[in-house]
Amino acid sequence: MNKKAAIWIAVVGGMLSIAAPIVFSIYLAWKHNLNNQINFTASIAQEVLRKSEEGIGQMDIIYQALAKAEVLEPCSNEGIRLMGKLNLLAEQVQTVGYVENNALVCSAYGLHHIPLGQPTFITPMGTKVWTSHELPILPGTKFLILTPKGAGYTVIILPKTFLNVFSNNPHVSVGLYSLSAKRMIVGRGALEAQWLDRLGQQHQTQFTDNDQFVVIQRSSKFEVASVTAQPIAQVNQGLYETAFFLVPIGVLAGTMLALAVFHLARQQMSLPAVLKVAIKRKEFHLLFQPIVDLQTGKWVGAEALIRWRRPTGEMVPPDVFVKAAEEAGLIQEITGLVMEMVALDARHLFIKRPGTHIAINLSAADIESRAIITALERLTRQTHAGPGNLLIEATERGLMRADIAKEILRDIRAMGIHVAIDDFGTGYSSLSYLEKFEIDYLKIDKSFVDTLGKDSATSQVVPHIIEMAKSLQLTMVAEGVETQTQADYLRAHGVQLAQGWLYAKPMPYAEFEARLLADDGAGSFAAPQHK
Repeated sequence: MNKKAAIWIAVVGGMLSIAAPIVFSIYLAWKHNLNNQINFTASIAQEVLRKSEEGIGQMDIIYQALAKAEVLEPCSNEGIRLMGKLNLLAEQVQTVGYVENNALVCSAYGLHHIPLGQPTFITPMGTKVWTSHELPILPGTKFLILTPKGAGYTVIILPKTFLNVFSNNPHVSVGLYSLSAKRMIVGRGALEAQWLDRLGQQHQTQFTDNDQFVVIQRSSKFEVASVTAQPIAQVNQGLYETAFFLVPIGVLAGTMLALAVFHLARQQMSLPAVLKVAIKRKEFHLLFQPIVDLQTGKWVGAEALIRWRRPTGEMVPPDVFVKAAEEAGLIQEITGLVMEMVALDARHLFIKRPGTHIAINLSAADIESRAIITALERLTRQTHAGPGNLLIEATERGLMRADIAKEILRDIRAMGIHVAIDDFGTGYSSLSYLEKFEIDYLKIDKSFVDTLGKDSATSQVVPHIIEMAKSLQLTMVAEGVETQTQADYLRAHGVQLAQGWLYAKPMPYAEFEARLLADDGAGSFAAPQHK
């Protein structure tokens, strides 16, 4: 064997020695990723089934309650009041109504007489189903309408109620089949009706069809089945990502290093990367929007609102960077910055004005971490806060993991910090759901306040929210109050507090404190009574 051949053998052998473990590692990574994606797809199908079973169970309770009530005229004032009451108790039902001759005669929101046309399909049990029907009372929104045989009473649901699961991946398709009718009830994405035939009598089946990986699960309670599908390319995505990081270690190190540098440069240009730098540089500041006692007109507190001004002077909208922070796992660092700034700004406020409170927004990640307890204890010490001086605001979405959130909120309230549900009415919370948590305040979302005094389909939502809050003995805060008409309505209906441009725009802390202290009558805030 000559020297040249030996060198080539050594080179080839060395390359194979490097490449073989990389190829094997990629194969193991692919198998692991495939199993993960299969489990992930099945878990989405299971979640759709769980939400659907919960929703159908709520519908059955509503139908039984209406039948038991034996209201002679379903669309009488008595019947409409009963529909409204039952609507509040069902978190997955948008409204309850009465259908006659394929027309929506009335609902919990009043009389309508809206023609529905022929149903999309009728189940063997006689239930009429309109799967995607637009109602004139809310143009542009498609509803799922179900009316059992002979009853006339109907429930109206947003299709996304059943499909609003923990995956926002646009490549994932989800849906719900009627087993008895062999039809799709609701769906999102590319779904095929004939897939249901693959289920047969099985509880669950999984298969591939036209480059789609599909999982179908049968309900053990009702005649429905959930389906989830995602492209095979999506299932294999983890393999490509693993290869992207493994191959530079081997024979293509130079080429892959260049790609990695390019990837890093691209990442540096992305919002999450810029956000990391902004957090490190503390490019954020707070504005404080006053909260007003509707009876006296006095300022009783403020909500701390975070703002981001880039070094270039550009203002990044909060709804943009907060969402990016949540997706990048940086939202808890943002919350930490807010607390640091509140501690600095308001370090003497509660000594000067013991009756004032400052509200801080917490994310779902904050509510699910014990670290928030330590952070709030530190903030309480730094601001000399007494009971009710600090208030945290959590959205309905932040309470999705009820078992964890319930414990965290209980510990927060034990420190004398009050708890508010923010943007109420924009999610799927109901009276029964709110009763699970120890809360003090309920904030009415601006989108509902805007409808007051207008002939809008959602203008009747605010009275329902107010009655719900009163039944739970919660202090109410109306957000986004911009007109005196809105303020007068809220005051007359028992809403205690409000914030909005009618009273003041968000302002720097120095201006907030100066105006608060200049008002000799302010600060006489009485803590709400709790159950």
